[in-house]
Amino acid sequence: MVCATVALATPPGETVPQATHIRFIPATGSGTVSLGIYDRDAALVRVLCDEWPFSRFRIGLNGLSTDWDGHDEAGQPVAAGTYTARGFVVGDIAISGEAFHFNDWIESDDSPRIVSVGATQLLPGGDILLMARLAGARGVLVRYSPESEARWRTVVTEPRPEAARAVQLAVGNTVAFALLDGKLRAAGLEDGVEVPLPIKTDEVVAVAARGERLALLEADAVRFYLLPSFASQGEETNLPSPLISLALLDQGAVAAGVDGSVWRWQAGWSKLEMPAEAKVRTVSAGRANTFWVLEERLDGSTCVAHYNPEEGRLAEWSPPADGGKITSLAAAPEEDYFVATLAVPDGQRTVAIRRRGDGGGWEYVFDKKITDSSGFGWRDGALAASAGEIPAEVTVRLVENPLDPGASRQLVLRATPHETGPVLGTTDGLPLLRVSTGTGDNRVMMVPGANENTARFFQGDGSCVEEYALSNLGDITSFDAGTIKMVGGAEESGPADKNPE
Repeated sequence: MVCATVALATPPGETVPQATHIRFIPATGSGTVSLGIYDRDAALVRVLCDEWPFSRFRIGLNGLSTDWDGHDEAGQPVAAGTYTARGFVVGDIAISGEAFHFNDWIESDDSPRIVSVGATQLLPGGDILLMARLAGARGVLVRYSPESEARWRTVVTEPRPEAARAVQLAVGNTVAFALLDGKLRAAGLEDGVEVPLPIKTDEVVAVAARGERLALLEADAVRFYLLPSFASQGEETNLPSPLISLALLDQGAVAAGVDGSVWRWQAGWSKLEMPAEAKVRTVSAGRANTFWVLEERLDGSTCVAHYNPEEGRLAEWSPPADGGKITSLAAAPEEDYFVATLAVPDGQRTVAIRRRGDGGGWEYVFDKKITDSSGFGWRDGALAASAGEIPAEVTVRLVENPLDPGASRQLVLRATPHETGPVLGTTDGLPLLRVSTGTGDNRVMMVPGANENTARFFQGDGSCVEEYALSNLGDITSFDAGTIKMVGGAEESGPADKNPE
């Protein structure tokens, strides 16, 4: 039922708008209401109510009521003609989270939405510091505890429209140092608060830290500092060759050259003997005076090797043939334990590997893969990380409206992205139900479930694909709130409202 035009309260001196007073009687006693205004061609011109609870409406003797100002979705007065107010009451539809797909880092809603890992560092006790990129173009410094129920701690984020091309991490006793494209920044390990640096922070080639020592490699020198005061401990300007990576040992340091060579520094530089068929791309400090290297062989394959400057090569780990190419390495300062990130054809892997105490080889602490799912879809009856088909519609059978037995009891629901979170709506665009509040989800998909009025709903933000189970989808009741004749942007004059609210 549609009432006559009524005047809304307007401050003195302003134009008094006219609004159409729309009243309807819900067929059920609870739920949320979505109400739209449709033109004579049944096209939706205005979403008037979007998941409103009953309490948001005016409540009168003849049902619930609200107003329409005669404007379309763009805020413009509608053309003259006849319009219809129609909507749905959505009842007890069940939504439950089922799984996170294509990203092993994401274990729960609280996990950071990591898209890629740029650098890692192992902390005493087994925690791992990650410099990563999140969905939504943000950089993040986050602490991960692989062997604790409380996985994530101390997150520092900032907008970063472009990913850094070169990323390094180093950690002292209390401070983490992040090198992003030659610019050095620091943050406290416990609270994540940025630490001001009283030293030169630009044009840095590599950073290394160990306990209370910090070393910065620049193009023409290595500069040493004492933490936490950042007091200068001197510099080394007689570099053997252009260097690209640096690590502090218990005594002295090691560095990798642009040409793949390795150098040890103890009051002077000495070149270490390394395999002729491989070039070292990264060095990382291990326990005592040992160090780890990322080696690239002539055939393009990569491996991680453990060295003692006096004893030579101690151990080696190579990924399987199809396991990817190692791109970064970080070792633990107190045990034979390292983290490596690998590029694989469809994404990225990060592995944490520890040498067994009995000398029997390696054991995985974790192996986490991120698969590129930005183009996920449905292929051969299953979810696929990349596919062309994106089904989004499911047909459900609705609850009968006892006030309008002739109303259609079949409805096609469509999954669509929305600025406030993915929604289920009608095919003409009226939103009925928010599935989640993930505002960064720019790709959605829905397929029928195993039973009637159920569905599997998928949403992705570039970091992973979340799956939800939807059930009781038939608990939706349609209603018709009448027609309105519009002339000149307002309802055509009619009899006065005898029962105003």
